[in-house]
Amino acid sequence: MILRVVLGAALTAALLAVTAPALSTAQADAADATVERQLSALSERLETMVATDDATLGRGARRVTAIRLPERTQTSAGVSSLRFHSREGVGVASWRVGDASGHRERLVGVPIRPAGGSLKLREPGVHRLAFGLRVRDGQTVVTVRRLAGTADRPGRDG
Repeated sequence: MILRVVLGAALTAALLAVTAPALSTAQADAADATVERQLSALSERLETMVATDDATLGRGARRVTAIRLPERTQTSAGVSSLRFHSREGVGVASWRVGDASGHRERLVGVPIRPAGGSLKLREPGVHRLAFGLRVRDGQTVVTVRRLAGTADRPGRDG
């Protein structure tokens, strides 16, 4: 009887040791796929805005979108941060899934400039963002700013 209990406990521990890395990978993949789907749709909208609208010095073309950052659950590793910025003259989004290394995706062929400095989303949930097509220092750029929303908290952009 004791042998069965010890054997059962050893077998359970071995199964957990084998499945834990696979579960962790599946959770990270789920969160990453959620963000990638949203950013692909956003990229299409921004590229269309740049191609069809005129950049202005003041208010002009604008697209409002909602981005949902997945929270950490049994099926998702969660997204710990999402940031919009420029790299090598194009607009990109960078995000981090759980504690893993970061990911980056090109969004639009012009620089992205967050209004009021940097914009980093950290809280899980829905974040409403406004993207505008502007002229800054003689260059066409896409600006981004946070709108009020369920997960948004003022002063947490840094």
